[in-house]
Amino acid sequence: ADDLAHWVHEISGARLRVCTNAPCGKARAVYVGRAFAEKAGFSDDLGKIGRSDGFAIRRRGDALYLFGTKPRASIYAAATLLEENADIIWARPSEEFGTVFTRKPGISLAKTDFLEIPAFEYHGWNVVAVRGDYPTAKWVVRNRGNSATLAEGKAHAGQMGFAKGLGGHIYWWMAHPSKYFKTNPEFFGYSRAAGKRVPETLCLTAPGLIDVAVSNLAQRIEAAGGNEVESLAISFRDSWDCCQCDACTAPIPLADGTVLECRSVDDVQKDCKYYSTRYWLFVGEIARRLRKRYPEMTFIGSGYMYTAEPPACEIPEFMHVDFCPIGGVVGDAPLFSERQSPLWRRRLKEWASRYPGRVFFYEYWCSYSAGFAGIRGLKGVHRKTLQDMRDMKHVLKGKGIESELTPDSERIFSNHTMRSEWDAAIVDRWLLARLLWDPDQDVAALEDRFFKRTYREAAPLMKRYYDLLENARFDPGLPKRERSIFSSPDAKECFRLLEEAERTARHPVSKTLVSRLIAQWKVAEDKCGVRTVPMMDRQEHFREPFATCWETALVMPEFKLPPYFTWGIPAAAAAPTEVRVLTDGATLFFRIRCEGGDEGDWVQMKLVPAAKGGKSVNTVFRRGGEGVVSDDRGFTAMFEIPLSDLGVDRAQRSTYPGYFFMRHDGATGEESTVG
Repeated sequence: ADDLAHWVHEISGARLRVCTNAPCGKARAVYVGRAFAEKAGFSDDLGKIGRSDGFAIRRRGDALYLFGTKPRASIYAAATLLEENADIIWARPSEEFGTVFTRKPGISLAKTDFLEIPAFEYHGWNVVAVRGDYPTAKWVVRNRGNSATLAEGKAHAGQMGFAKGLGGHIYWWMAHPSKYFKTNPEFFGYSRAAGKRVPETLCLTAPGLIDVAVSNLAQRIEAAGGNEVESLAISFRDSWDCCQCDACTAPIPLADGTVLECRSVDDVQKDCKYYSTRYWLFVGEIARRLRKRYPEMTFIGSGYMYTAEPPACEIPEFMHVDFCPIGGVVGDAPLFSERQSPLWRRRLKEWASRYPGRVFFYEYWCSYSAGFAGIRGLKGVHRKTLQDMRDMKHVLKGKGIESELTPDSERIFSNHTMRSEWDAAIVDRWLLARLLWDPDQDVAALEDRFFKRTYREAAPLMKRYYDLLENARFDPGLPKRERSIFSSPDAKECFRLLEEAERTARHPVSKTLVSRLIAQWKVAEDKCGVRTVPMMDRQEHFREPFATCWETALVMPEFKLPPYFTWGIPAAAAAPTEVRVLTDGATLFFRIRCEGGDEGDWVQMKLVPAAKGGKSVNTVFRRGGEGVVSDDRGFTAMFEIPLSDLGVDRAQRSTYPGYFFMRHDGATGEESTVG
C-alpha cells in the first residue's frame, strides 16, 4: 500500500491516504490484502491461487482489490496495476536512476482485471556479496521475485514477504568447530594427509553427531520463527573436503542387499556416487527427525559438486533436490541440449526420472564477474537460459529456479563495483526476472516493453545495439576464448549506436542509463582488448629507470586489494605500485615502481604465453635484491623479455600473453593484484 501510494504521487502528484486495520469509509478505494478479498467474496480467485504466490486485481464499482493468498502477492499486484496503467518500469534497483516513468496529471485505471499464477514455487534470486541492499530487494519483488531475503537486511526484515527459507552451506550450524572441536573432535573430518581430525568438514558417521545436529538446527529454526520458516536447505561446506576416516569410507549397505564400495579415498571427484550417497544418508536422517517437529516445512538437499551425482540410496519422499551444475558444464548450452556435457545431461535426466517434480535449479546467471563488468547481449537468454527455464517447467515439471544476482551497489567485489555490472547489462537481468515468473511468456513482447519504457526515443537504437551484440561477426580462426565484441568488426558500429542513443534520449534517466553503459564499454574494451604498448627506438634508454621515455609508456592500472572475502568493502593497498611497459618491436621492457614498503617487500610478475612453445615468466624482485634500485621512497625493478620467447606473432592477436602482478609487503603480509 505504501509503495502504491508513493508511485502514484511520483507519477501524478496525487496523494493517497493509507489506512490500516480499518476501511477508510470511501467507496472509491484500493483494498490491499487477502482479508478484504475474502470479505468481498473473491473466494473463486483465492481458490485458484491456492498455496502459490499468484495474485489478482479485481474491480467492484469504484473499488479496486489487490490480493493473493500470501502477503507478497499484493506487492506483485500493486506493481502490475501501475505497469499496466502507466508507463513505469523498474529497470534496475538504483533509487537514483533505476526507475523510468512519465510525470502526468493523473492515472487512468483502465486495466483492472488480472489473475496470474507463477509457473514455479521458486522464482527468485540469491543476492550475493552484500547483505542488506534494500533497493535490490525492492527491485526483486516489484518484478515478481519471491526470494532475496538477505537483501532485505535486519532493518527491513520481512517487509517484502519473501519466502522464508533457511540454510545453505550449514555444516557449521550443526556443529561449529569453535564449540565442539575441543570437546568432540570425532564430529569433524579425518584427514589422512594430516593424520588427525581437522575442522574442515564433518564426520558423517560420528556417533551422536546427528542428535547434536538436529538439536542445533531446531534452535536455529525457532530463532527464525519456528513454523513460520517455509524451507530448510541442508548443504555441506562449499568445498570438496570429505571425511577420510575408516567409517566414512567403509562399504555402504544398500536397500537391495548390495553394498557400495568407496573407490577413491584421496580424490572425491573420482567417486562422486559414493560420497553423494554418504551425504544423502546423513542429511536424509536429519530431515526425517526435523520433519516430525515441523511437518509443513520443505527440506532441501544439495545436488552440487560431488552430490550433483545422484546417490545409490533413495532420498526421503518429502525432500527436494537443489541441482546446481558447476564444473565441466558447457556454459552456453541448455542442460538437456545435445551440445551439453554427457555427464551433466545424464545426471539431470537421472534426477528427473527418479524424483519427478522435486528438482529445481540453482544458477549463476547474474552473479559477479571476474575482474570487470562484461558487455553482453541477449544471446544467453535466447539460446540457453530460456530453454532451461522451459525445460524446468515442461520436462522436469520442477519446483523452479533460484539464481545468484549481484546487487546494484557501489560496494566493490572482484576489483570493481557491483553497480558497474548493472551499468553494463540490465536488459537480461530484467528479462530473466520476468521470465522466472513464467518462461512461456512472449519474449519479444517483453523485450519491446523494456526498450520502449527504459530508453524511450532511443529505444530503436538500443534494440539495434543489442541485436548487433547478439549477432556479432568473428574471424572463424579466432579461438572462442578470444571472442568478445571488441574482437569483432561490428564493435565500431555498436559503439556508434550507443553514442547516438545517448544524444537521442530525452528522459534524464534514459540518458543516464546509456551514459553509464558507454562508460562500462570503455572499461571492458580496455580489459578485453590487447593493451597497446608504445613502440619506440633507442632501447638503451629503456634500461634506465628514470629516462624520459618512460613518461610515454603504457601504464598498467593501479594495484588494488582483491576484496573477495571482505563483503565488498573497498580497501586501499598500503603501498602504491605501478607498472610501465615499452617495446622496440622485438622486446618488451617493464619498469616496476614500488612505493613505500619495508625490508622483505617484494613484487612478482607473471607472463603467461597464449601461443604453443612460448616461454612463461614468473619473476620475483626483492627490495635490495639484484637488479633492483632502492631509495628512501621505495624501489624500482627493470625487466625485459624478447617477444619471440613469449611466442608472440604481432600479426596474430591470439598469441599475445596474459599477465599477472602481485605486491607483497614484508611487514604486513598484504598482497595486491592488478588482474
